[in-house]
Amino acid sequence: MTQLDIAVIGINHKTAPVEIREKLSFSPGKIVDANRLLKETLSFRESLILSTCNRVEIYAVPGNAADHVSDIKNFLARYHGADLAEYGERIYVKRGRSAVEHLFGVTAGLDSMVVGEVEISGQVKKAYNDAREGLTTGKALNRLFEKALNTAKKIRTKTLIGRGPVSVSSVAVALAEKILGKLEDKTALIIGTGEIGEKLLLYLKKNGIKSVLVANRTREKALDLASRFKAEAVAFREFIARLADVDIVIVATGAPHSLIRKDDIVPLMPRRKQRPLFIIDLAVPRHVEGAINKIDNAYLYDIDDLEKITSENMNSRKGELENCFEIVRSSADNYMKWIEAVNAEGENRFSLLSGGLRPGRAK
Repeated sequence: MTQLDIAVIGINHKTAPVEIREKLSFSPGKIVDANRLLKETLSFRESLILSTCNRVEIYAVPGNAADHVSDIKNFLARYHGADLAEYGERIYVKRGRSAVEHLFGVTAGLDSMVVGEVEISGQVKKAYNDAREGLTTGKALNRLFEKALNTAKKIRTKTLIGRGPVSVSSVAVALAEKILGKLEDKTALIIGTGEIGEKLLLYLKKNGIKSVLVANRTREKALDLASRFKAEAVAFREFIARLADVDIVIVATGAPHSLIRKDDIVPLMPRRKQRPLFIIDLAVPRHVEGAINKIDNAYLYDIDDLEKITSENMNSRKGELENCFEIVRSSADNYMKWIEAVNAEGENRFSLLSGGLRPGRAK
């Protein structure tokens, strides 16, 4: 009988800067197909891709694969046309309990650039749902990810790890305020209407922004978000022209190509009378051309730059880390006991779970 085992191979903000991570990122619109291709190509029993702005990780139940680490690295190299020999120790590998504790910590925001941020929990849930849609998970990963999400909720409930505004969205707004001063007379443009875009709009409103424009390729989504927050929806093809009117631009979209180039900004600056233009590019791969930083009065920051602002709000959270990791270890104990029972007594006893647990069933 094949023994159940959990493995994760990945790269994140701790091991590589954004210009390296973005080369291995997966487009949100293609993630379901990528999940299927991974499982079919490598004949894994179960697999799941987690791709966010700060990490790319592949979770797998290898089955009979003799060298699943090499198999996954080869898949990444082929899929992205990358030479992984150049990445060296930037790619990490964790197995068994180490992989389990890693996922639980990731989902709770303990491994994030901003420790304790909550966006990652939603991103893990989305990755889990995408893999289930592609039928690439089974009883081991379903139970693992349900347990990870439940553990993250428990950590937020029982500890103070969420104290202070240090999510990616709130840090982006804090950076805008630091550069431009008070926001009461400022106008912002948000490109992207996903979870991060919505939270950005919420934080901007809380900080007294004068007005917010919203642009998205799907016009209906822009109209919906704008209507809920008393913002203005802008047609996607028109957002470049509106850059002459705004003070802040935040890009938080999964578009597959660059959206704003230096040549788009240069002609606008005289019309702006050299008024400062502040741009934050939260996308991975990056969607704003880096050369924009060379333009007078244009300020461009990417996802890695946000790390420089987080330190002021981190001390109180770091004091809670041991309490959080104690919950992680307890949850990992529970999951590993289940794995050991499956491996010791045979999978027939667990045949009723072969389709995987439904959401909310992990204990």
